Amino acid sequence: MRSECYNGSGASTSSPKRRVNVVGNGRSHHHHQRQHHAAGGASTHRDTTTHDRGTDSPPTLTELPPSSGSFLHISITKLAIASRLFVIVLQLVANLLLPDHEAGVFVAPSDKNAPERPLDALVRLALGGLNRWDGQYFLHIAEHGYTYENALAFFPLFPFILKIVCSSLSSYEVITFVSYRELSLLLAVLLNVVCFTGAAKALYRLSKHVLGNQKKAEIAVLLFCFNPASIFFTAPYSESLYAWLSFVVMYQCIEDVTSIFLTIPLSLSILCRSNGMFNIGFVLYFAVRRIVAQYNVHNVICICSRLFSMLIIVLFHYGIAQVYNYYLFCFVQKFNFPDHVREYAAEHGLVLAGNKTDDSSPWCTNLVPLSYSYVQSHYWNVGFLRYYELKQLPNFLLALPAVYLVLSNSYQYLCDHWEYALRLGLFRLTKKQHKLMRPYDRFALVFVVHALVLTLFSLVFVHVQVTTRLLCAASPVLYWYTAEYFTGERAFIKRQVIRKLSKQVKDGEENSCTHVLNHIELSDLLDFRWMNGRQQTILVYFLGYTVVGTVLFSNFYPWT
Repeated sequence: MRSECYNGSGASTSSPKRRVNVVGNGRSHHHHQRQHHAAGGASTHRDTTTHDRGTDSPPTLTELPPSSGSFLHISITKLAIASRLFVIVLQLVANLLLPDHEAGVFVAPSDKNAPERPLDALVRLALGGLNRWDGQYFLHIAEHGYTYENALAFFPLFPFILKIVCSSLSSYEVITFVSYRELSLLLAVLLNVVCFTGAAKALYRLSKHVLGNQKKAEIAVLLFCFNPASIFFTAPYSESLYAWLSFVVMYQCIEDVTSIFLTIPLSLSILCRSNGMFNIGFVLYFAVRRIVAQYNVHNVICICSRLFSMLIIVLFHYGIAQVYNYYLFCFVQKFNFPDHVREYAAEHGLVLAGNKTDDSSPWCTNLVPLSYSYVQSHYWNVGFLRYYELKQLPNFLLALPAVYLVLSNSYQYLCDHWEYALRLGLFRLTKKQHKLMRPYDRFALVFVVHALVLTLFSLVFVHVQVTTRLLCAASPVLYWYTAEYFTGERAFIKRQVIRKLSKQVKDGEENSCTHVLNHIELSDLLDFRWMNGRQQTILVYFLGYTVVGTVLFSNFYPWT
């Protein structure tokens, strides 16, 4: 973690009003740092980056002046939760003030004769704006399972977690106060808050390791907490869960790609979203990288055998889900679905599970009967260049900022390190190359390629507006690229110098330091005065999409 020192001899005049800032979970940690004095008594200070080793000294409080050099720290957990609460409050206000749009899309059928529970109206009032679009599918699956064939587009992990928890709570008296649908909505939001917090912490740990820069890791997490697809990380969608699992997989691949425990997040990520299959690429890449770095016959055999076992386990779990889909829609059988579920299928021409006919579910007769590609093509019009229509131009413009950030920065990275990229980053660098490349440059190749593949695949095959939330949930590269704009400019350096010169720590020691554990300094993105146009544009893009997206989504207007 970062230690920042203040020398009282070089302090500027302090403000008469001071605010007490409790840091490090209510604590500040003091370490000694070398100080270099220039001629004339002037002193300079350096930021030092260290890692938390669990050996921090006893805590004390620090007082910070509210001047231009004051700083604000917040823990990652608090920041993540605060960002989710902001989205929840914003959707509540928007849902109350604006009328809902008639989108003409799937709305989960409900039993009109079911009794109203005491807390149902309160849950719908507080969280109703989150139960929109694909959230209707997830909550329907959580309540009734995969009743309709078009619901197979949504992978089972997230709704099955909701179903397990809701079914467990139904045996207690809580179910007498709230209906199953409203309970699943409440639990879905709570689950996403927990998963989003886990994803923020996982991204922070991954970013520190790959970027080799504490400040960039902090800003990357700060941008993640207010990313352009924020609404989807709070609504009953699988983005938060998938982001958490994916960032854990990426970090674990760097730490120990042969660990058998890697199969847990990897298997779950594949059961969470279809693009979870891309995470297997990280396992294969870092396994090959280890083989090349530690090449001998014994290591090759051990790594390959462990890797083969892991992939068999992962594909086995994925296969179970496909067999279950085949069981539901490829046989004639009788399921005890509620009447309102059957009536909705008849009214909208949906294929009901267990109602197999000669014309329905043609994927059942394929050599490898996988439902996903058929469902996406038949029900969602997903296919090669199918979305390239003039009427979809607004959706292309909606995705343009995220696409531009990824493509332009990835192109720059590959141009700067083309020779390294051609060798796939697998072979040792010369001393000259090693000096020219940052730690990030040596680690980032596989992440850059992953983000490029996702972006290009989205542009060519899927609904292009989905690109934004796909990148926000599946790749850390968007946050790393944007964090670079805030840490590589003179404006950033200038405000850092000002902040450090005016920082004061009131503890009676002249050369004391403030050390903040697992906290983020918000001052870097709150001090608008020292930002250049590009930095301000990125900040407006992230916050603007967060606000506008939440308002539109909560009233059933199209968004990413």
